[in-house]
Amino acid sequence: MNRLLIAALVACSALAAGCNEPRADAADEARKTAATLTGDDKMAAADNPQCKLFDATELQAYVGESLEAGTNAVMGTGCQWPATDDSGDVMVIVIPPDYHTPPTLADGYRELADVGTKGYVVPEMGGWAAGAIVGADAVKVSVAGEKASADMAVALLKEAIKRRGG
Repeated sequence: MNRLLIAALVACSALAAGCNEPRADAADEARKTAATLTGDDKMAAADNPQCKLFDATELQAYVGESLEAGTNAVMGTGCQWPATDDSGDVMVIVIPPDYHTPPTLADGYRELADVGTKGYVVPEMGGWAAGAIVGADAVKVSVAGEKASADMAVALLKEAIKRRGG
């Protein structure tokens, strides 16, 4: 199951478990919360600019896994392509540069002098993440799967920046 969905389900379960009396609308509230967290309440994945950057087949090379179609992620600022067997995923996120926070204290953190401003790559949740400020945006990618590596995360970051016109 993809990481964002797991977090949403845990949060929704914790809220529902806190109630002593069952509520008929708890499932509906959980669906609304999940839609907000993914961005499905704002747009369809087909309209998400990040989902338009790549198709699942192109991204397989970065993780060595067969991937499903892209879905909204991170409140619509990103797109996630989960592995068909739930063993990994790829994400591309574009946010305002003020939210770009390189995890400089994380084990394995490495600066990328040749990618945007404040570029970095770092191990993250069983995979790798890379990000940088480019122009008026910050771009972050993550890869998790059989072939996921720092080099694959950096290559995907560079390709995402290129496809965005950066």
